[in-house]
Amino acid sequence: MLMAQDDQQRLIDAATAKRQQHYQCPGCRAPVQLKRGTVVTAHFAHQAHHSCQTFSEGETAEHLLGKQQLAAWFKASGYQVQLEAPLKALHQRPDVLVQLPGQPPLALEFQCSPLSVTRLKARTQGYHNHGYRVLWLLGSPYQQPRLRPTSKAMKFLQLSTQWGCYLVFWETDQQALQLKFNLLSFDGDPLTSQRQFFHSQHQSVAQLLAYHPILLRPQLVPKQFQRQQRRLLVGRLTQQPRLVALQTRCYQQGGTLATLPRWVYPMTAKWPILTTPFLDWYMQVFFQLRQLADTILSLKQLVQLGWQTLQPCLAVTSCIMKPRQLQLRLIQALLTELVTQHVLIAVPNGWRVNSRQLAWRR
Repeated sequence: MLMAQDDQQRLIDAATAKRQQHYQCPGCRAPVQLKRGTVVTAHFAHQAHHSCQTFSEGETAEHLLGKQQLAAWFKASGYQVQLEAPLKALHQRPDVLVQLPGQPPLALEFQCSPLSVTRLKARTQGYHNHGYRVLWLLGSPYQQPRLRPTSKAMKFLQLSTQWGCYLVFWETDQQALQLKFNLLSFDGDPLTSQRQFFHSQHQSVAQLLAYHPILLRPQLVPKQFQRQQRRLLVGRLTQQPRLVALQTRCYQQGGTLATLPRWVYPMTAKWPILTTPFLDWYMQVFFQLRQLADTILSLKQLVQLGWQTLQPCLAVTSCIMKPRQLQLRLIQALLTELVTQHVLIAVPNGWRVNSRQLAWRR
């Protein structure tokens, strides 16, 4: 930790603390030791084997340095800044708490250590419930050249209208924020994204917030479709449990994975918020619609079908404030595709399920 209390209950920065003084943890009130040298960032640490619920022990040099860099950047950008500010109502201490006059406070959490989805969701919800915004910035343990839907960084996925689905990384060696935005998924391939760096020594936080890029929409190319088909073939030959289950479901309805209608294979980039490939969701929609062939459905019934089939596939989106809105957009995109592919035909009192588009390919 970078801040501790002295005998007068004042918060003292480790960088300016005097060695002769006694200090205690602001969270658990236990004694802490000042550690300040020429290599590691100055900080306070609990005594060995002491358990503290407020602060995690074993903070890395990257985490300590990153907190200081973020505090300095936001302070230079005109924000009021508090390091490790005690939020008693939440029983939490964000790494850095920043605020501009007239705006809600923003908690900056620089995450370098493992964090469970359950704990992440609880901490994020705690901030929101008490009127705090929160921005999760990820350290080097979460960085990898090619992100996938299963990457450990994806639990921190955030959403905005100007950046789409995005992740934020803080690079201490560059003193820079890396924004990976417009994250999109093609089944089986690494995520596509756009990227922008903001160097704290040359750019302000205001420049980051004012960044409104054009979000590119990648298209599925023949090579990607061919790779998808090869993966399905290899999966069937090697008896991968997921594909065996899908193949069995196809057999039960008189077809195979290889004879699915073309529209069942997702052909556009999707928001990466599923735990399964999008093919799995589309197949569930296909099976449901086969039972409703030539039936006329209302828009409400179609949306309900979308929710019913989507729910089992959804990942936990701990850092997205209104995940249901994003999920509804997925369903709306699905219904648009079904209309475009003539699976749904508009009729005066709703939508007719077109049985011709539900037949197995020969």
